[in-house]
Amino acid sequence: MPPPHDSYITVVTAALDAAGLPPADAFTDDSDTSGGHQYLRAVITLDTGISGLDVKRWRHGLAFIWEWHTGAEAELGEPERGPSWEWAPLVDSHGQTGSRELLALDGYASPAHVVGCVRSIIGQHMGALPRERWEHATALDAACEAWGAHETGQPFAAEDHDCGGRGDA
Repeated sequence: MPPPHDSYITVVTAALDAAGLPPADAFTDDSDTSGGHQYLRAVITLDTGISGLDVKRWRHGLAFIWEWHTGAEAELGEPERGPSWEWAPLVDSHGQTGSRELLALDGYASPAHVVGCVRSIIGQHMGALPRERWEHATALDAACEAWGAHETGQPFAAEDHDCGGRGDA
């Protein structure tokens, strides 16, 4: 069974492709934190070959990372509960990234808004885009929350939740 965020990342990669920025690679999975809890992750890689990035500026390419954390280990330095988008330059041809930077995006940003942020980072600024959430953000958030409750064994308290994500600006 694919992870709950698989359809969202599929739509984002399709939007990048349609915008002339075809990803060199993209995947979704669940990963371990340093303390042993799982979190949801997606990585979209753009490179100088397939994606057409400027080799002088982005020698090995860029990675765009979406994560959804349970918040179970926030006191240990792991992220708070919810989704976020980050980006980082690739530092080698094996997918290793440099320092990550938070994207000023809603954790469930519309694919068009993600594309706009990617274009801005690579120097193809296309003007202001409306800050909008993906049309299926509520369903995706519910699916991620259900996954998180199962992972941590902790029921989800809706009154304590802001499903906008850590990347809101």
